[in-house]
Amino acid sequence: MTMTPSWLYYLCAVLMLAAAAYCLISLIVKAATHRGSGWDIDIAHTFMGVSMAGMSVAQWAFGARVMWEIIFAVLLTWFLARTLQSVRHHGVHLSHFLVHAAMSLAMLLMFRFPVRVRGGSPTGSMSLSSAASRLDPGLAFVLVLIFFASAILTLDSSARGASHHTPRGSTSAMSASGRPGSAPIQSERRFGRAGGVRGLADAPRLEDASHVLLCILMGFLLIVMI
Repeated sequence: MTMTPSWLYYLCAVLMLAAAAYCLISLIVKAATHRGSGWDIDIAHTFMGVSMAGMSVAQWAFGARVMWEIIFAVLLTWFLARTLQSVRHHGVHLSHFLVHAAMSLAMLLMFRFPVRVRGGSPTGSMSLSSAASRLDPGLAFVLVLIFFASAILTLDSSARGASHHTPRGSTSAMSASGRPGSAPIQSERRFGRAGGVRGLADAPRLEDASHVLLCILMGFLLIVMI
């Protein structure tokens, strides 16, 4: 951990804040246009980006540890409930909500088992846990694989933004006509026409990019903590 160059932590923190800022703008646009799709993911990404920036650079952290634990426990419960709802409505499938449940669990674990970062400062301005209360390496490794796999599948998918704009949350979304791939294209056209801030916030590729970025950076922090 201490051998990692300090500038890398600052770079990660800046990228995390950039992703959080984009998701916050997207959330505001959704509220202003009365769009109900993807707001929960934007909220989760915003909290994740801000909190992980504080883990990377301790001086940028704020809030009590218990506050963040409650936030991510609520998000974990919410996304697990959305996953069960999606499975009940659409059958067994790999829901995007399940990935975000895993991300919420990882955030909760990182606050429950903080470690020291550069200069001996504990992550997230939290007190250092005892040596017997460290994050299990096996669990951390599984979570890292999940996040990196999610990032790769998102980049490889032709269904840009489908995970945010379709109720099933899968890259195999179908349109009402039953043709695979039609829904993502319609989503791209629908949300890509607006200009200015609204067009930027509604761009499916940027929504996917923010998810990929957070997955990679979250995996990086977990690897550092092992």
